[in-house]
Amino acid sequence: MGSRILIVDDEVAHMRALCDTLGAHGYDTVGCASGAEAMQALQAWQALQAMQAREPDPSQGGRFQLLLADLMMPGLDGIGLVQAARAIDADLACIIMTGEGTISSAVQAMQVGALDYILKPFKISAILPILVRALETRNLRIQNELLERRLREHAVQLVRMNEELRVARMQADRANQAKSAFLSNMSHELRTPLNAILGFAQILTSEKLVSTPAQKKQFANNILLGARHLLKLTNDLLDLAKIESGALSLDLERMALAPVLQECRTLVDPQARLRGIDLRVAVPELAWVTADRMRLKQVLINLMSNAIKYNREFGCVTVHCGAASGEQLRISVQDTGPGLNDEQVASLFQPFNRLGQEGGTQEGSGLGLVLTRHLVEKMAGEMGVVSTVGMGSTFWIALPGCAGIDVVCTA
Repeated sequence: MGSRILIVDDEVAHMRALCDTLGAHGYDTVGCASGAEAMQALQAWQALQAMQAREPDPSQGGRFQLLLADLMMPGLDGIGLVQAARAIDADLACIIMTGEGTISSAVQAMQVGALDYILKPFKISAILPILVRALETRNLRIQNELLERRLREHAVQLVRMNEELRVARMQADRANQAKSAFLSNMSHELRTPLNAILGFAQILTSEKLVSTPAQKKQFANNILLGARHLLKLTNDLLDLAKIESGALSLDLERMALAPVLQECRTLVDPQARLRGIDLRVAVPELAWVTADRMRLKQVLINLMSNAIKYNREFGCVTVHCGAASGEQLRISVQDTGPGLNDEQVASLFQPFNRLGQEGGTQEGSGLGLVLTRHLVEKMAGEMGVVSTVGMGSTFWIALPGCAGIDVVCTA
């Protein structure tokens, strides 16, 4: 079936003859005897498109590709019909038929969107090329509009891609800066114990620097401490590398919390006794969590060790737990140390940031809390801190689990 043409002429005989003639030349024709009747046919197609809520389709059945309208008609004349029809379908190709043949009527027709006009009476051989040209113009206009829409879409996509590229570049720059800072700090942290080890080892092996047996023993102890610190730093770095590369494997299981906390308490208790710290653990007997046992102990020991290390002399550390939101168990480690201000809290989880303790007497690498948070998150948990300057800090972790009942306190 050829293109669909809406033929409008109040001379019914002329309209029917034109429909039959163009139909014989392969066109699908619909005839109307008035502008109002033609508008009903156009509005019926528009209502169908609105009901189906989709963009007009040039190949959609019921749509007209061309309007062939008489100029002089009672009521809605040809120029008014072209205006109203193109308001419904901007892609509609319109041709005016007129017996008047004045320049003003031709100009009016073109001004409202007609592509051409035909003077009556006409032969079919004269109108056929005009119809072909009008339909080609229509198709070209549709293709141009489609191309313009695609260009606009591509322009929007290009703007979005440029913005994404800008954000990615900024993130890459920040990552490079963070990497450079991390490597610089790591180099410093590695050199510090290495220099101590080398220095004391040189003293011990030197024949010129005389030392007493007691001094040699102290130097050996210092070498041992430096080596242990270096080993811990290396292990922490390896764990961080495994986490960031996704190579860290976890064996998650449901386990009772009380035995795990008791093991951790046994390991940190000597450290607490040396500083006169009162270590208290309160845990529900039936409490359980889902976690990797070894990594959970690593997390708890680090939090408890920090609470002891950065506490005041003869202070107190309290470990307790309770239910958290989302079927989680919250374990809190509370100390009576100096507490942290907002700026320090914001910097807590930065690698190698010891919050001004770099020159203090307490050893550390500044990786413990970073690694601890990563491990907790890998075990489907979360970590946070609440601190008040002068009153102490509470570090907490929340893991999948349940608090249970029957609280057991160990002094």
